[in-house]
Amino acid sequence: MNRSEQILAAAEQCMRLKGFHQTSVQNIAQQADVSIGLIYKYYKNKEAIIEALVTNVVQRMITLLNADFERIAHMDVHYHQAEDIVPVEVESSIILLMEVSSEATRNQRIQQIMKDAWQELKNNFITQEQQRHPEQDANAIHTRLYVMSLIIDGIIIRRCMKQADISPDFMPFFNAMVNDVYPHAPA
Repeated sequence: MNRSEQILAAAEQCMRLKGFHQTSVQNIAQQADVSIGLIYKYYKNKEAIIEALVTNVVQRMITLLNADFERIAHMDVHYHQAEDIVPVEVESSIILLMEVSSEATRNQRIQQIMKDAWQELKNNFITQEQQRHPEQDANAIHTRLYVMSLIIDGIIIRRCMKQADISPDFMPFFNAMVNDVYPHAPA
């Protein structure tokens, strides 16, 4: 791991532990075991660290989601628990992006970084869906993604931020919705 990666890993760890607003460049330097001056050699300011961190998280999510698309394409999809819907690694990345998004209401640069990140994730999803189902219209795929994102975000907020389990009674409802929202999903 090079210094830049070490700094980003420390920034991610600090934000997971303290949240966006409580993480300072000094906290990141301490976590990375480097000087603040060294951080500024690689990154102009906290926003630059956030931009690089969000870029890394988005790329990690795309890799994980693309692997998940591949897994789902070769199996009979039936969800039994919340972890089936959103793999833990993806959930962890979404939580971090939600935390950074909280700053977007106050900071236009962070708002643009997050807008670009969500757009990249959306475009990747639409591309993956169109490759698997070329007959599908991009607008229809986008609408399905929007609906599913609302549900997935709700699951993540409930599980991680409210520390509440998802009722097993929810899973049949979710499976029925997947079959309605994705006409090409296996029954």
